[in-house]
Amino acid sequence: MRKNMTSSNSPKNETILQPLNIVYRRQRIQKIIEGTAWGFLLSSVTTIFVLFIFLFAGFSNLVDFSGQGLVLLIFFAVLFGFCLGAVVGFFLPIDRHESARQADQYYHFKDRLLTATKLLSRSETTPMERLQLEDAACCARNIDPKSVIPYKLPSRFFAAIVATGIAFAVGIVSPYFVQQQNAVAAVRLPEIINAAETLQNELVEKIEELAEQNPEEKNLQELSGELQKLVDKLDQSATNPRESLSTLSEMEEAIRSVLSEFQMETFDASMKEVAEAMSVSEATRAISQALKEEQYAKAAEELKKFDAQSMETMSKQERNAIGDQMRKTLDNMDDRNQKTLQKTTQKLANAFEQNDGEKVQEGTDEFAAECNKQALRKEISSSLEGKLALLGLCKSECNGSGGQSAKSNNGGNNTNKSDSADKNWGTGAAGNPTSGEATLLDSQREQKNVTGIVGQGESEYEKFNTNEAPQEKTGREQRESFQEYHKIAETVLESEPIPLGQRQMIRRYFESIRPNDEEIK
Repeated sequence: MRKNMTSSNSPKNETILQPLNIVYRRQRIQKIIEGTAWGFLLSSVTTIFVLFIFLFAGFSNLVDFSGQGLVLLIFFAVLFGFCLGAVVGFFLPIDRHESARQADQYYHFKDRLLTATKLLSRSETTPMERLQLEDAACCARNIDPKSVIPYKLPSRFFAAIVATGIAFAVGIVSPYFVQQQNAVAAVRLPEIINAAETLQNELVEKIEELAEQNPEEKNLQELSGELQKLVDKLDQSATNPRESLSTLSEMEEAIRSVLSEFQMETFDASMKEVAEAMSVSEATRAISQALKEEQYAKAAEELKKFDAQSMETMSKQERNAIGDQMRKTLDNMDDRNQKTLQKTTQKLANAFEQNDGEKVQEGTDEFAAECNKQALRKEISSSLEGKLALLGLCKSECNGSGGQSAKSNNGGNNTNKSDSADKNWGTGAAGNPTSGEATLLDSQREQKNVTGIVGQGESEYEKFNTNEAPQEKTGREQRESFQEYHKIAETVLESEPIPLGQRQMIRRYFESIRPNDEEIK
């Protein structure tokens, strides 16, 4: 249209088009100003929104909120929105007839200029149309483009300036806020500290003792060193529950790796197969029964008792049957990669078939050594499984260190009475006899001395020193009872896979009833 409008070079046409072209340019500049204002506003508001998300939604550790970096980041974000809005405003389409329409509306020309611009695009005009063009030219001489399209800043531009100021204010204040958050987060959580101390005393040191007692188990020495490093790592990450849980999981994986190397299940399966082979004769039935029950220490004792005289009580058919059954187990042992046990079993099978008392004695001694080794590994495995339960308990404690709100919502930690039925509320009092309301002991007490009749059989009695004060005797008895039962409880916790909740309950119970000399006095 512009080509058609400017194709005519008559002075009359130039008089119409020249002011309208200036109006058009001013319209384009105003569009750029409006686009810039929109981009400015949106970028500022978006920057504020992103800043608050990073500050209050826990993502502040992903961005460096210190120094001048954040201010520069805000500046470039706002500048990007500013420039993007200007580009969009520049390329926003504008109707070429809009300049004529704006001039007609401002000067109340009743569409004279708009009609003229449409007539200029025609190749031929009628006399009436030429008169219309002359009238439009007269009107165009009075047009002031600045009055038709004045430059003005939109109100949103001032809102964008305010939003930008807020963004920079947040950027300036945020480093102090993040430092405060980091200071709170840097507090070492007592649950993790206690877990590290517990694992140092009850995990690392115990496994070090196992490694010293069993120097042939090299994997225990490696496990001890690895766990020590992980406990140190746990102590260093006492401010971060998530990292602490990851470290505890690494400890569990290290212990499970050692348990898998022992191959307890496959070894037990091979021993049961050998037990079936030895069950055919009365002379080896005690060995067979001990192997079936996985009592390897007892089986080793029975094997050492078996000698040449014991073999003489066996018939040839029994010896051959034992040897033949043992040979059938060799392939399974080879598949399970039990080379030493396979070699010992094969040697014992040959001795039975050859009726060689000396070789049978050597074979039973070697097999007894394997049984003792397996019995020892079962004890180690049982202890390691107890350590896995201890790790699980530490993980549950560390997992509950996320905040006080989580604790306050856990009814299981409440020791108060409740009249409503619930499976969780009040369980916090379990193992904690000093918590909750005291039991009322409204009763009439009467002390009686009970006498008995002396009869036959053994009797137990305790001799008291009359010079000893009753309070001292009671305190001594209390301390002795506590030490005795506490030792029993610790032994059970070390040797049996007790559920986590019950383990914690037992430990809290004994801690709460520990005798205090000051209270006894």
